[in-house]
Amino acid sequence: MSELENLKKQVADLQALVQKQNLLISKTGKNVLELQIARQKVDVDNFGAAKAQVNAQFDSTDFATNEDLVQLVAELQGELNVMEERSIRRLVNSTKTDPDATLAPIPNADGEVPSLTDNMFPHSFKEFENIDDKGLFRLARFYEKLPMTLKEQEDFDKVLEGKIEELHISKVSDEDIEKELKKMSKEELNDAFNEVARYLGLKCRRGTNIW
Repeated sequence: MSELENLKKQVADLQALVQKQNLLISKTGKNVLELQIARQKVDVDNFGAAKAQVNAQFDSTDFATNEDLVQLVAELQGELNVMEERSIRRLVNSTKTDPDATLAPIPNADGEVPSLTDNMFPHSFKEFENIDDKGLFRLARFYEKLPMTLKEQEDFDKVLEGKIEELHISKVSDEDIEKELKKMSKEELNDAFNEVARYLGLKCRRGTNIW
């Protein structure tokens, strides 16, 4: 199969994925609406059986309003848009073979796109292939391909306790990174490199786990 034919196939696969995601979000919205309607029917029946105590038994705050449903659909559509953008950029990266080819930054699980100004994300295929351990650690943390560091776990606990509002897992000090790297074997670093490469849609691999 030629490179052009392979690219056409990848585009077709991507279009099929987007169509499937659109269908999924439509079905989700429909199912939510059906559940709310079914619940309201039951509550209305109960209301008729105890009409004298309507104020005590009928709590409209439990029902999903049109505004709630619109917000839900908007949130689901936002997730779909991120998934679609991630798929498109990953497809673009999968065609990169030239060392100086510019890579498309991929959104992480939270929809955050890595900044090109702080030099965390490699600008070219060659830069990613030659990324050092510290840079790999930062990138793998951004894409959640490594377990949390001790400090990140502490910060995460603070988020759960309401002591801080946000957790930025990519913001790890050089000192903390060096401590974590000393705990990691070469094989673990290779696995992290390969996990990030797969996430970005790149074909380069390290070590023996090269699929």
